[in-house]
Amino acid sequence: MKKLLLTAVILVGGLIAPKTAEAQIQIRVNIGAQPIWGPVGFEYVEYYYIPEIDVYYHVPTREFIYYKNGRWIARRTLPSAYRHFDFYRTRVVVINEYKPFLRHHEIQRRYSNYRDFRPYITIRDVRDPRYFVNRHHPEHYRWLKEQQRRDDRYRDRRDNDRRDKRGDRYDNRDRNRSDNNRGDRDRNRNDDNRRDNKRENNKRDSNSRDNNSRDNNRGNGSIYRR
Repeated sequence: MKKLLLTAVILVGGLIAPKTAEAQIQIRVNIGAQPIWGPVGFEYVEYYYIPEIDVYYHVPTREFIYYKNGRWIARRTLPSAYRHFDFYRTRVVVINEYKPFLRHHEIQRRYSNYRDFRPYITIRDVRDPRYFVNRHHPEHYRWLKEQQRRDDRYRDRRDNDRRDKRGDRYDNRDRNRSDNNRGDRDRNRNDDNRRDNKRENNKRDSNSRDNNSRDNNRGNGSIYRR
């Protein structure tokens, strides 16, 4: 039973792994790093193969890879023999795999006639705003302006949020002060009312004592006269 479960897990993992790897390649984007002589329509490119001169170009490192003196070498520039090579009049192949030059004979055989295909639209000539992110694109300044507008909007929104928070804090503080002042006024008013009531009670008590005293004196005088 355990062997059957293990076998099932291995089979399921084998089916899922390629899809996961493919999904990871698809979600990666390096349009800004692709050379402007590259073809449009690819969100991510690992290698270009140029059949006409039998050379690879590695996009992430911006290096040409070609065979020389019995080994593959990587350089930022082409050999002097191809110094004036026109990339805009040739055909390149997108290859998204690990070191495709290791199976060069197969790739060379597959795309031997590919150089005869007519040229396609390059990144330099496309007017899709997605490609303006490439700093070598003729419309790259438009992307810079859009980024500046976004940054300005973000700063304005952030400053407004800060002002609103500061205003709320000040409003709450003023409201608390107003509530405290109102409470103090209410307490003072209550104290004044209590003092007035006490004073009035004392006055009434004093008047009552005076009246009682006069009544007593009047009564005593009447008895004395008799």
